[in-house]
Amino acid sequence: MERRRHKRIAVGYKAEITCNGKRCECVIENLSSTGVNIVTVSSAGADYKPQENIELKFEPRPGETLSLMCRIKWSRKTMPHRLTDRLGLEILDPSWDRSTYFV
Repeated sequence: MERRRHKRIAVGYKAEITCNGKRCECVIENLSSTGVNIVTVSSAGADYKPQENIELKFEPRPGETLSLMCRIKWSRKTMPHRLTDRLGLEILDPSWDRSTYFV
């Protein structure tokens, strides 16, 4: 049974997150109108904690950058080497109206 309230779209966008002043490249695996699931490219030593705010930037179309303020809902180290993280984010300021891609 699906627990999600909003349908997720698989996307694969390259993105960048900023958390506690540190930047990290990531890939957006899927997103909905209220949430995002990302995998960091490399985050050795990074410690992402639930409830921390995080900025997510990506280009849904070439030349069009969206910046979303989010809150970390959960984070897990990926296996087997635990060098990257998988994060579930809640979007705090959905700005889909600022993008022609999502309208």
